[in-house]
Formats: sequence, C-alpha cells, structure tokens
Amino acid sequence: MRYININGYRPTGWQKKADQQLKRLRLCADSLQRSIYLDTAANKIWNEHKRYFERLSHNKCWFSEARASVSDYAIEHFRPKKRIDLIKSKDGYSECRTATDTNGYWWLSYELENLRLAAYKPNQLKGTYFPLETGSSIARELDNSWRKEKFMLLDPCVKSDTKLITYDGQKPIEADTNPLSVEHIRARISINLYGLERIQRLKTARAIVLQHSKNYYNEALGNWTAMNINRGINHEAYQLAKTGFANNCGYIISMLRPDKEFTSMVLAFLKGMNKQWIRDYIIENAESKRYV
Repeated sequence: MRYININGYRPTGWQKKADQQLKRLRLCADSLQRSIYLDTAANKIWNEHKRYFERLSHNKCWFSEARASVSDYAIEHFRPKKRIDLIKSKDGYSECRTATDTNGYWWLSYELENLRLAAYKPNQLKGTYFPLETGSSIARELDNSWRKEKFMLLDPCVKSDTKLITYDGQKPIEADTNPLSVEHIRARISINLYGLERIQRLKTARAIVLQHSKNYYNEALGNWTAMNINRGINHEAYQLAKTGFANNCGYIISMLRPDKEFTSMVLAFLKGMNKQWIRDYIIENAESKRYV
C-alpha cells in the first residue's frame, strides 16, 4: 500500500453538485429510499472522480497496488454509504459497534474525503464493513463527528497507515509483530477484508514481480562480489562487473517507481536482504528520486 495524497483536490463545481445531491438524499424517508436513490445511475456522480483518482495512483488500486489487469476499478466509499455490518464473521476483534447499522454513512455519499479508488474484488470483499476501535466514538448523522472516529481499516490516504503492512516474500503481513497491538490488529483486519491474501490473481501477480526482483538482486549480488574480488587485481573484470552492477541497480530502482506495481513488496524484499550496498546504491537513490 502506497500513500495517496488527495489533499487539496477540489474540482470546480463539485461541491455545488454534491450539496444538491445531498439535499435530495435528505428528502428520502428511510434507508430503503436512500438505497434506491444511491443505486440510480444518474445519482452516482462520484464516478466523475475515477479518472483523476487513477492518475493519482498511476492506474493502480489504492489498496493492493495492482493494475486494472488484475481487476477493474470502482470508486469506493471508505465509510459505507448504505449500511455497516459487523466483522464478527471475518475477525474476532471486539469492535466498537455491537449491532448492524442499517443506515451507514449515507450523508458522506458525496463527500470527497470519503472516496477511494479500489479494484473491483477488494471493493467487493470490503463490502459494508467498517469496524471502529474499541472505545471509539461513533459518528452522528449530518455533522463532522465522523472525523473523530478511530477506524480499524487501513487507509491509503493516511501516510502512517501505509506503513503498517509489510511483506514476507509475496505474502502481506503485519509490520507490527505484537499481536495485541492496535497496529497489528488493524493490519490483520485490513489484509483480510481487502482480500490481499485471498485473491489468487493478485497473489500470482505479486509472485511474478517478486521473482523479477530476486533475479535482479541475484545478478547485482554476483556483480558486487566480482567487483570486490577483482578490485585492484583485474581491472577489466572489475570494470565489467561494475557496469553490470550499475545496470542491475538501475533495474531494481525502476521497480520502485510510483507507476510500478507492488512497490511496497519490492521495498520490503530489499530491506529484508539487509545488505549495506542495497541501502547505499538502491534505496538511497530511490529515496532521492522520491520513489519511496
């Protein structure tokens, strides 16, 4: 998961349209009428943001870092707009809510800050789940109290949240190893509800990228070793290895570009190798280019 910065995105004319839609939505008598209203194609104006959101993430799902080749995109309402189901069938965490909320965050249906870009399958699996931390306040309708909630799902638009998932090979895991910490539990719930380890096409795509990373790493390691063996002894062999090493590092750095898939996994793999030359020649270069 990479950080997606949507701060400052305020398209011209959007707020007026959103206010008009919300005004009509408020006239609905109950949750059933609201559901019908929100399901009407003409009222799904949140889809207007899809193209811009795709550009923000270089055409990748905000939750999985996968391209549309894995699944199509949908505008995701981070806080569900129709109802909120309990996660008890998916995870044993004792969330704040004790019963299904049949209203959802309907008043945030047209709130820009509540919109995300998700691949179809993660969006479908997340569904209407939105667990809150034990002891969290619960939002009231039609005010800003939702901003004070302590939500459990990791949000790609919160930079600190994107650091809570790492990888063991191609498998997403909790970055915080303490199973009792809120950070660990949030990552565990998110990996499950976003389907990061359940979608086979996603797992296959990650495995392919990881294998490319390993291949480049092994070639770089070989050339690094040859450089050190031949330094000051065999100039021709040293220069050949040096050129190869520079090329290998360049390939790996390119895999960390924001427009590439699964960059968080690649970075976790590199850090896991625990080599100083990786830090010096790859990670620091990627950081200087603002890739990571």
